[in-house]
Amino acid sequence: MIHAGLHTNGDDCFLAWSMPPAPNCWGFAISRDLKTAGGKKYSGYIHNWVGFEGDANPPHSHKPSNEWPFQRYTWTDHGVSEGDTVSYEVAPVLATPDGLTVDRAGSAKVGPVSVTTAGDRGVSAYFNRGILLSQFMARRLGSDFTKGDLAKVKSELKKNDNPLRHFLMGQLGARLLELLGQAKDEGWEVYAALYELEDEELVNGLKALKKRAHVVLANGSKKKKGTDGNVNAAKVLNGVVDLSRRMLWSEGLGHNKFVVFAKASAKPSLVWTGSTNWASTGLCTQLNNGVLIQDAALAKVYKEQWQLLKDDRRVGRGGADMHFGTGLMASNDKAKASVGNKKKGWTVWFTRTSAAQDMDALAKLINGAKKAILFLMFEPGNSGLLQVIQARLSPAAESFDPDLYVQGVVNTIKPAKDQENVRVELVQRGRSKPFDLRVIQPEGMRDGLAGWAAEVTRRDFLLGQGGLIGHAIIHSKIIVIDPFTDPIVITGSHNFSPAASSKNDENVLVVRGNAGLAERYAVNIMGVYQHYRWRSYLQQCAQNNLPPWDGLKKNAEWQNKKAEHDPELQFWIRG
Repeated sequence: MIHAGLHTNGDDCFLAWSMPPAPNCWGFAISRDLKTAGGKKYSGYIHNWVGFEGDANPPHSHKPSNEWPFQRYTWTDHGVSEGDTVSYEVAPVLATPDGLTVDRAGSAKVGPVSVTTAGDRGVSAYFNRGILLSQFMARRLGSDFTKGDLAKVKSELKKNDNPLRHFLMGQLGARLLELLGQAKDEGWEVYAALYELEDEELVNGLKALKKRAHVVLANGSKKKKGTDGNVNAAKVLNGVVDLSRRMLWSEGLGHNKFVVFAKASAKPSLVWTGSTNWASTGLCTQLNNGVLIQDAALAKVYKEQWQLLKDDRRVGRGGADMHFGTGLMASNDKAKASVGNKKKGWTVWFTRTSAAQDMDALAKLINGAKKAILFLMFEPGNSGLLQVIQARLSPAAESFDPDLYVQGVVNTIKPAKDQENVRVELVQRGRSKPFDLRVIQPEGMRDGLAGWAAEVTRRDFLLGQGGLIGHAIIHSKIIVIDPFTDPIVITGSHNFSPAASSKNDENVLVVRGNAGLAERYAVNIMGVYQHYRWRSYLQQCAQNNLPPWDGLKKNAEWQNKKAEHDPELQFWIRG
């Protein structure tokens, strides 16, 4: 008997199932019933792009899963879109004297579910597709591309009518641009605090608002005075919008990426935050997230923070114009929280703080997790929240819980002496599996991959381009705690590091009791984890001089004897 679970966000469906080992079971067939947002209906078997080992399977070939069954217990459907309604049936595929037969009597049905970005109570989550870039590029460029072809793709990612750009920025970029257009059409006021502003379409979206766009714009990652990372955007917007520059230089980073939308200046109603910098790389070639919250009280809090940032000044040594004055710091040292039921509400922290009050509060939430912690992190440091999570899995730690399900991906750029490398660490139930990728992102792996998964590699991207993609694989900052029981979602611009707490302008939003939002983030995290788990496996095979898995087995020996009791499967199935 198969047990199955189904979870969704606005761009993917994640399916998990388990079954005791069965004689002659060569895998599973997955059939899908899909009704699109436009009312069209499709039914049939999902295709598998991996054939049986030893057969002559041309690159990019695929067959329905009743012919090429899935020899696994999880699967992500990327072929769904916002507004679709979908259900699935998972059935064993048995080897018989007459060939492979689908055992419908032993199947499990899940769904229907609605594919939507919307969580509960006016909160929605959006994601881009930057992690898919290397494979997508391989199919687009072919095997004999030139430096000129790469340069052309780089420039096309900045054009608002380019299909590749629209595919990669996904719902995240589409919704952000839609909000700016709606603000223009309906006469809204917009208050933005931004770290990077480079994407031409986003710059023009602000420019079209004229004086109804109020922008506090930092100097980006440029710390040396006289070097402004946002100089081009500032030239376009200066005198057109209400532009204020927050030039922190060596004081820290003005790392926020939040926007408040107000139908009138005194009536803020919507907040957009998350990890996405307003650059073409942020939209298209890094993995990012955005969250939109329709809550007047929260919008008021973010609007007040915007004003504090705009007004923030202090006199430094020798009369120098400095930042992080007493008014801003006093406000940052206290959490802002919704009133009412603490299990269904929000809390927001702004930094820098004076004594890591934000980190202490977030660590307390992590240590209170009962069932699960899922996460994506970028540059979390050596003594931040990653270490708090890992302590929950260490038998020597007071907070150790052997039954806690933990799964996540950490992305860290190595020190300057080795800037060509990125360290990716997979954390799962106490086992960390680090491996290195190259910094021009996303790295691809050709060796050991079947033809269906050929990727453009770092060496290809580096070929005279000076950094085609940017310097982060995973730029998202997400922690999800107990998503199916007592859900907490933590996201924003904050890297979950001591530096983010003590040096930078940041925001970190905690949303409690929103099961729909937690599910959407959990599905996103799982998709990223699976992407890198496969690449980690390939690297381990290469390091140990072992041949990697390269096709379906023509027997029943592929089955996981512990699938019924696997903590990962049980977590997703009971959810």
